[in-house]
Amino acid sequence: MDTSSPDWLAALSPNFRFRVHVCYGKNCTPGGSPEVFAAFQVELIRAGLSSEVELIASTCRSRCELGPSVNVYPGPVMYGWMTPEGVRRVVTEHLIGGTPVSDLQIWPD
Repeated sequence: MDTSSPDWLAALSPNFRFRVHVCYGKNCTPGGSPEVFAAFQVELIRAGLSSEVELIASTCRSRCELGPSVNVYPGPVMYGWMTPEGVRRVVTEHLIGGTPVSDLQIWPD
């Protein structure tokens, strides 16, 4: 049995270079998730990366004390205590430059 996707279905699936999850859990949201998400939207447009980065509002990641938290895939690279200024650095240094922002990572490599 052929389990591959039909060509038409593959054509509907966007091919993103990165996926960014911004936590919208019960502790991250009042800590600034909406501002972080909005900053990603602005910075991705500014950098011309909107078609290359899938930005997703996610549910709780059980890192409430580190919120707002952000995961970047592939990886995951996990960021904590994210702010709009941190977003600018993640977009510039990680998504464009290719190097995760070590001082913003929760568990640096």
